[in-house]
Parts: sequence; structure tokens; C-alpha cells
Amino acid sequence: MPTCELEIELGVSASAMWAALKDQNTLFPKLMPGAIASIDIVEGDGGPGSVRLVKFGPMVPDGGHVKQLIVSLDDEGYSAVSEELEGGHLTQFGLTKWMQTLKLIPSGENASKLHICAEYEGGSEESVAKSGEISLQGLNTVFKAVEGYVKSSV
Repeated sequence: MPTCELEIELGVSASAMWAALKDQNTLFPKLMPGAIASIDIVEGDGGPGSVRLVKFGPMVPDGGHVKQLIVSLDDEGYSAVSEELEGGHLTQFGLTKWMQTLKLIPSGENASKLHICAEYEGGSEESVAKSGEISLQGLNTVFKAVEGYVKSSV
């Protein structure tokens, strides 16, 4: 299965970043209301097997939403896997599958790397390229905003 990958250097510890990411349903809309209007758990308790609905804000082209299945969460390994069920890349770019893995890797006392890998299926070459470009740019913006929040909260 083809992949799209991004690595972001962060000036915060993996544990501090992970703590912030665990509160993303509240934090992301607060930090970036133009990009993310809301994140709600619509099935389950927020753990693996749960489904969350992300509604995009006015900055996102075509607005819309994405419904994601939380496949796994590993607090000790600082990693999470989610799969899009509807909306998002499936609707906007015509993909038939989009599964994303986030992993925080400690790299110092106040430093870490965020490795993001998305596996996908379907879509044209052009839509896949556009999807990857927009996703990587958006993810970088989101996680740099969270990094700034974590730094200001310490």
C-alpha cells in the first residue's frame, strides 16, 4: 500500500506533547478554530474502537468533516492509529482508504520527533499528490500550534 510520510521536529518532550494530544478534542478547536470547528466522540469511550467526528472550520477548502475510527492508542509508546470512515480524504480526493499513524519519538529532555505515516488506496495520481501536499502542510501547522501551546503551558 502506498504511503505518505512526514517528520516534525518538536521543541517539547514526547510525554508533554502526548499529554496535549490526548486532549485534542478540546484543544484543537480552541487553538485553531478556523481549521477545526469541533471534535466529538460519536461512538465509544474515546479509546480503540471509538469513532470521532471532526468538523472543519471556515479555513478548510470545501469545509466538511471526517469521521475517524480510532484503531489503536499506545500511551507507553506515544502512538495512535486512526482510519477515515467517511469525509476527509475519501470525499475530497476520491481515495478509498486513508489510515494514519502518529508516533512521538523522544529525542532529548525537551525535544521529540513526530513521525506521521498515512497509508492510502485509490484516487488518481493527481488527487493523491494534492491530498499528500495539503495533508502534510495542514498536519505541520496543527502540530506546531500544539507545540507552541505546550511550551507556553510549561
